[in-house]
Amino acid sequence: MLFLFGVLSHSATCGQTPEWVKELTPGTAGTQRKVPPCKLTFDVGWSHVMTAGQATLTVREAGNFWRADAGAASTGLARALWKYDCEMTSIMHRGDLRAHYLQHQETDSAETCRYRVSFERQRVITETEVRPVKGTPGTSTAVCPFGPMDDILSVILYVRSQELKDGQKITRVVQPWDTPYLTTFEVQGRESITYGGQKRPCIKLGLKIRKIDRTTLALSAYKKMKTATIWVSDDELRIPIEMNASVFVGFMFAKLTRFETLSGKEATAALPASITVKPPPAP
Repeated sequence: MLFLFGVLSHSATCGQTPEWVKELTPGTAGTQRKVPPCKLTFDVGWSHVMTAGQATLTVREAGNFWRADAGAASTGLARALWKYDCEMTSIMHRGDLRAHYLQHQETDSAETCRYRVSFERQRVITETEVRPVKGTPGTSTAVCPFGPMDDILSVILYVRSQELKDGQKITRVVQPWDTPYLTTFEVQGRESITYGGQKRPCIKLGLKIRKIDRTTLALSAYKKMKTATIWVSDDELRIPIEMNASVFVGFMFAKLTRFETLSGKEATAALPASITVKPPPAP
């Protein structure tokens, strides 16, 4: 997930329905495509050649929910240039794979940021804690008056559940931590991508991201990313095989290096101690 974090990290008024709502693809992922408990490992890199880090994603059952845990860190020479570590937990409803709760922490050389997000039917509540290396730490809570939204993992499962015909477009509101985005996936055809030393049939998806103001819901361009492409396996699993993006600091890529199905105790997990976020006090 370091790839997606890197891509994302670096006009309506409240109470009105913004025009971009007409673009949204409705519904939930549901049970059209089974989610197997699994673990995925990716190499993440810069400029086509340099491996900059590794990321893992583990998906497990947690009672009436799915729990997905992602972790990423810069490594090697890249870590000397940009020290970065992050951990994220996404809690999704088992029945329709709706986002329910997200907690995310990322640390670089300047600060540590922690986010706790509660996804409700008609709003999203976000608690943000920033701890700079130098300076005063602070905590704030904000409410975005729009819902439902996906988190960065539930949207992957939603897109995976769709038919994905050539030319098909899927548009969803996604909040990966403290800011919502309007994301559009477009099926750009079929290609073969090498994984595990063999060519594998894949579905090619283009990705467009636009930023949403959390208070006014106004839409604006997302200038940190020029283009992004994702290839997922063209089979029942639809595993992300490769991803790349042209961003403001250069070219990023992520490649799947290992996919493992989990069973028994490894396929289950407990929920975090709390999976709700309280809204700020009324003014």
